[in-house]
Parts: sequence; structure tokens; C-alpha cells
Amino acid sequence: MTPDQQSLLEALEAALRPEARIGSAWLTGSLGAGQSDAWSDIDITLVSAADDLPGLLSDLMRADGPLPATILRLSQFGRLVNGTTPDLMRFDLMLTTPEEFARQDLAGVRLLFGDAGQAPPERQSRPQDPTAAAKRIESLVTEFLRILSLAPVAVGRREWVVMQDGVGHLRRLLIELMLEENGIGPAERGGAKKLYPFLTTEQIAELEALVPPRAIEAELLAANRDLRDRFLPRARRVAADRGATWPADWEAAVTSGLARDLPALG
Repeated sequence: MTPDQQSLLEALEAALRPEARIGSAWLTGSLGAGQSDAWSDIDITLVSAADDLPGLLSDLMRADGPLPATILRLSQFGRLVNGTTPDLMRFDLMLTTPEEFARQDLAGVRLLFGDAGQAPPERQSRPQDPTAAAKRIESLVTEFLRILSLAPVAVGRREWVVMQDGVGHLRRLLIELMLEENGIGPAERGGAKKLYPFLTTEQIAELEALVPPRAIEAELLAANRDLRDRFLPRARRVAADRGATWPADWEAAVTSGLARDLPALG
């Protein structure tokens, strides 16, 4: 933990400790698990009675409330306070009931203050559910083919910016497939700002080599072909390895439709 992170954590703890509605406060996320770096957010879970959650959230969101000064403060999902300080340090306060907290499968938590008995029970590392993993792969393949099948629409309408968005979605699905290939399910992944620790050196190099297309038809078609040729063979291997059902009819329909409506993509 850096001195700046330690200072913000201490300020948050000092602000939250007097709040009687908080039964316990826990440092979670990468800092709680001992896997942080200098850019890690401060993640704190606050355990409170269900009836107290709305009022507690409202008070934490008040500009004149107890929290340290923020340049941006957002409330999300009715349970989360996301804050950014004037020097762009970030913290997340997750509000949860004791029952919900006890069900969480947290890799690492550290008690900041309050009732230590509210900690989730120790859990052994559990293997991925093979059925769930297979379903996720089937969903990735289906969605990839669906987005690919929309390329003729964008070309026909000459919606090059829309087609750029489609390329971005295809790239994201390739990343998700790589994570599944590595056995990294949703529960094992980090936050939105951390990816490389879960990919191989070869996968990182492949992703970094992808050329973002400009809003030009030829470049967009090339990007679609490139992502298709990277995704589908890899997806077939991963699907076979995980016992996923391959959507052969859907693939055949998309392939046929593209050959008919957009031969340049073939």
C-alpha cells in the first residue's frame, strides 16, 4: 500500500467509524487480498442492517456528509458509493447486509473496525462449474456470430462509426474467450482496469497486434475478417475442450448470409 493509499484509507476509516449503523467495515478488493499496486482503488464493504441501508447510503452521498472531499461521487445500484478525490484517487464503498456478506466468496478481506464475527466463513478454492463454463462459451460464440452477421447492415447503410463499435464488441468477445481458455471465470477476474495478469504472453501480444480500424470501409472489413479468423478457430478448440455445444446451424446461416450479402467479408 502506498502512502497516498494509506492516507485515504485512514481518512475513510475515521469518517466511517463513528457511524452507528455500520456493524463492521472490511477492506476488500486487491488491497484486502494483498494483491494491490500503486493504482489500486480503495474498496471497503460496509455491513449494515437492511432497514438502515437506504438512509446510510443517502447520508454517505451528501456533499456535507462525513466522507473525505471528492471531485466526483456517484451512487450505483442502490448499494455502492463510488468516489474520486480531487487528486484522482478512487474509492468504492459497498453496502451490504450481514446475510449477504456471509454468502460472499471473497478471496481476501481485512477487518477495519466493528464486529469480526460478521466475516464470511473461510472457503476453499472451488473449481469452475463445467456446465456454467460451457454455457458461457456457447454464449460468446453465439454473440460473436450475431455481431458479425450485422456487418452487411452497417455496410449497406454506410454507417462506418457503427461498424467501428461492432469491431470493438468483437475484440471484447475475443478477450472474454481468451480468459475462458485460461480457466478464468467471472469470479476469478479482477476489476475492469486489470487484465494482463489473467492472459498469457502470447495472448497479450496477439491483442496488442490488432490494428484499430479507421472509419473506412476497407479497414473495417479487414478488421472483421481478422477478428473472425482469430476468434472462431480458438472458440472451436475451447468449446471442444470444455464440452460446449457448437452452434453449427447458426454459424452456417451467418456464413451463408455473409457470402450472399457481403462477399468482401468472405
